[in-house]
Amino acid sequence: MKRRNFSTFKLFVFFVATTVLAALTLLGYKWSASPDLPKVSAPLHFSPYLDFNLAVEGGQPLANTHFSGTAKSIINLASNPSLTGLKALSLAFATGECGKEHWGGLNAQALATANLLALQQANLSYTISTGGMSGVFTCDSQAGMDTFIQRYQSSHLLGFDFNIEANQTQEVIQNLVREVGSAMTRYPDLRFSFTLAALAAKDGANSLNQTGQWVMQALSSEGLKRHTINLMVMNYGRAEPGNCVVRVDHCDMAASAIRAVNNLSRHYKLPLARIEVTPMIGINDVTSNVFTIADAQKLRVFARTYGLGGLHYWSLNRDAPCGQTSSSAQATCHGLAENRKLAFIEIFSKPDDLPKL
Repeated sequence: MKRRNFSTFKLFVFFVATTVLAALTLLGYKWSASPDLPKVSAPLHFSPYLDFNLAVEGGQPLANTHFSGTAKSIINLASNPSLTGLKALSLAFATGECGKEHWGGLNAQALATANLLALQQANLSYTISTGGMSGVFTCDSQAGMDTFIQRYQSSHLLGFDFNIEANQTQEVIQNLVREVGSAMTRYPDLRFSFTLAALAAKDGANSLNQTGQWVMQALSSEGLKRHTINLMVMNYGRAEPGNCVVRVDHCDMAASAIRAVNNLSRHYKLPLARIEVTPMIGINDVTSNVFTIADAQKLRVFARTYGLGGLHYWSLNRDAPCGQTSSSAQATCHGLAENRKLAFIEIFSKPDDLPKL
């Protein structure tokens, strides 16, 4: 008798639950599983971007230097307490065809010869980043890729970052990915990343635009497995649910970055250890999007707690308040008057003494 009553009770509960779920669905509620985000303790690769085209003049050495916030005004890395934890830089941007690339018109070989030894002497590892918002990097041959890679070889070379934002055809992207995949087998100790623009639409949506989707298709068709995807979590646009996580009529920059990561991981079944993030500190090119110190703290905790593959920001050149009030993005300052010089690198480079999320 008791067993029959228990079975009846279970049927009743199932009926009620099914009815409630159906009613909620009709009312417009949507259900989705929470992302599987295991916490890890692996070290995080941190390397802020340095706009190398601003930081050097005529290919002159960069050793122990950093922008103070004014173009061509340089201070000593070693003497600044805020930079003592800095171990690596992402140097941006090489453009043109691999093996014949240049840096904003500067000769690539002259620049490498003048600066890379200085970086080694400063014990700074580096990643060579290509492309960018207004530049295109292409590669259509193994010989060109080998010339490109070997130009920057040293004991402190970490790897290469391919920033693909626009102006590339699907064929150009396919060729580049093919050559990167081939290079991975010849240079197994180097890191390779693809940096792509991201939005942060509703949970589960594809974070990538058409260019980014072409990159992911090419990576899949070429069978690449060892690369990472670096999301540019910046410039979301208007504060709309299709662009970002909206908080009080503005894009919540940290929450949007986290959602973009989760969306990418779900959509492409990509482990978090193979996803990196790069916010643009302070006022973004979309000026209503402002990445604050509070956003930096939240994103750092997320990246380190859940074991993202890397954390960067654009850019070290901009990690300073502007000399005058600015309402637009500047190349050499972040536009947040309340934050002192190098405030962002102090947050991002802190050790792993993290609070609980």
